[in-house]
Amino acid sequence: MNKFFKRCLLVSFLYRLDHASAAVQIPTASSSSMNSPLVLISLPAELIARVADDSALSKHDLMRLRLTCRLLNFWATYSLAQQHLSKIGISLTRYDLQALSAISKHPQFGPHIRSIQLDHTRVHPDQVAILADAMVQAKQSGNDGYPKAKERFQGTSRRFVDELELEDSEEALQSLIVAFSALKTYDNPITLTSADTHLMGCDFGHTRITEFFGPYVYDEPKHTHLNSTMRMLLRAASSSGLHIECFQFSYWEPRESRALTQATPYIDVKICSKLEILKIEFESPLSKVETLPLQKFLAAVTHVKTFELNLLAEPGLDIVSIRETQFCQEILQSIAFGSLTSVELWNVGISQKALSMFLKEHSHTLQSLKIVGSSIFQGSWLIMLAWIGDQLPRLVDFHAESLYEMQDEDVEGDIETRELFPDKRNWKLTAHGNNECIRDEITKLLRDASNSGS
Repeated sequence: MNKFFKRCLLVSFLYRLDHASAAVQIPTASSSSMNSPLVLISLPAELIARVADDSALSKHDLMRLRLTCRLLNFWATYSLAQQHLSKIGISLTRYDLQALSAISKHPQFGPHIRSIQLDHTRVHPDQVAILADAMVQAKQSGNDGYPKAKERFQGTSRRFVDELELEDSEEALQSLIVAFSALKTYDNPITLTSADTHLMGCDFGHTRITEFFGPYVYDEPKHTHLNSTMRMLLRAASSSGLHIECFQFSYWEPRESRALTQATPYIDVKICSKLEILKIEFESPLSKVETLPLQKFLAAVTHVKTFELNLLAEPGLDIVSIRETQFCQEILQSIAFGSLTSVELWNVGISQKALSMFLKEHSHTLQSLKIVGSSIFQGSWLIMLAWIGDQLPRLVDFHAESLYEMQDEDVEGDIETRELFPDKRNWKLTAHGNNECIRDEITKLLRDASNSGS
C-alpha cells in the first residue's frame, strides 16, 4: 500500500476516535481535488484490515477503535487478539482470574491464546505492616501523601486477603478450570508458565491482565509460592484436558529474601507424561533449593522433546559455586526423557564428565544443542567440543558462545573461571546442516584455537 495513502487512512480513523465523527474526509493520493471525500468504512475490507493491523496502533487505540461501529469492531478485535492476547500473564486475584475466563470464552479472543503465565509471588505480611505504618505517619504529619498512602495500604491489604481466600478455598483452581475448559474447545497447544512478577513484563511478550484492563497495586517484599502455583496450573490442565505444549517455571528468589520457599514442583503423572517442551529457570541461592522433588518431577515427564535449563546468572561471572555444579549434575542425571531432540543450557556450571554422560544418553535422538554462558570444570571445552562433533551423529543444529573454564581445580566452595577465548570478543560457533557440517565447523574452531596458542 502507498505509504502516503496508508498514513492518510491512519489519520482518518484516529481523528474519528478522538472526535467521534461518523465520517471523516481526507485527501487521497490519487484525487485530483483536495475536496474529494473518503470515508474509512467505505474502503475495501482488505484495506481496513491493513489499517487495523498497523503496528503504529497501540492496544488502547485498537480498544477504542472497537467502540466506533460494527465493521471496525470486527477488524480491530481480530488485530487486538492477534497482537496482544496471544500471551497472557495473570496474578492471583479475582479480577485477573475472571478476566482470563472471559477472554478464554470470547469467540474472537479465545482462539488466539497460546500462552498463560501465572504469577507465583504473594504479598508478604510484612508489606501490609509497612504500608500501615506509612499511612499512619502520613496522617499524623498532615501532609498531602496521606490519600496515596491509604490507597496503597487498602489495595495491598485486599490483595493479601484475596490471595489467601482464593488459594485456600480452591476458588482460583476452579476459575482456572473454567478458563482452560474453554480453551480446550479450540484445540490449540498452550504454554503454561509459573513465574515471578518481574518476568511478566512486555519484554517477555506477555500482556498483563491487570495492566491491560485495570489497576495493579503490589510492592515488595513478597512470598514465592512455586509449588502451590504449579499445582493449580497442572491440576486445572489435567481436569480440563487442556493440550499443554510447553510447561515452564522460573524460580527467582532475592539473595537477601526473608522468606525463601523451596522449589517443590507438583507431580501429576497424567499431565506430566504428555508434556513435550519443558523449560526451567532458576535464580536463587542454590544451596537452599531441594532438588529431590524436582528430580521426581523430571522423572515423570517422560515424553519431553525439548528441554531448557537456565540458571539466570550473569554471563561471565568469575565465580561458579560448587553447589551450582552439583545442582546441574543432579538435574541432568534425573532426566528420563526417551525422545529428547533439543537441549538448551544457559549459564550453567557442570563437569565435563556429567555433560558428556547426559549427551551420550540422548545421542540417538538429539538433533539440536545450544550452550550459552556456561562453565565447565574437571575438563576442557575444547575437548568437549571435539567430543560433541564425534559422538552426536544425529546433531543438525549446534550453537555455542560465551563459554568458561575452571582455573583452579583445588578450590573448595567456589570455582574461579576464565573465558575460553579471552582474545575473541563476542565469539560464537553456529553450525547447521548435518553432523559432518557441524564437525567441520568445530574442527575449524579447534584449529584456530591451536594456531592462536589457546
